[in-house]
Amino acid sequence: MIRVLALLSVLLGSAAPLWAADWHRYVNPRFGAAVDIPSDFRADGVPANVQGDGRLFRAANGRSTISVWGEPINGLEFSDHMRRRIASDEADGWGVTYRSQTPDWAAWSGTRAGFVFYAKSISTCDGRQAANVRLVYPALDIPRFDAIANRLGASLGQDGACF
Repeated sequence: MIRVLALLSVLLGSAAPLWAADWHRYVNPRFGAAVDIPSDFRADGVPANVQGDGRLFRAANGRSTISVWGEPINGLEFSDHMRRRIASDEADGWGVTYRSQTPDWAAWSGTRAGFVFYAKSISTCDGRQAANVRLVYPALDIPRFDAIANRLGASLGQDGACF
């Protein structure tokens, strides 16, 4: 029994950093898009190839990134905007392996050249804007990043004013 308890404490102790309180909340000042960011990711400029504005976070080891941004939908229906975004990922060579979409949110993921991405977007501001998060990491690190992707998706929200 003591061995079982010792093993459980080691297993839970090693997984604790994935959901521990050492995350911080980033809120985009212009669009209000917000998400929890792991403490070992540091701000590293702005995301490339996004409409709107946001922040790019890079892991301490440099191998993975989290992009967070808000953007206007420019008169499109949210579902049409998301179809275009997913099609753009496919056109960029990402093999989309998962997608789920509702009128208010979309999540999709895929692989390319040894990397995995997870993306989620939510409709905000009565459908006029979207809040977005995208995680890119090496495929070899999938076990470590499952919990991080889940937390990113669950924490994505609209914490600020609408533009």
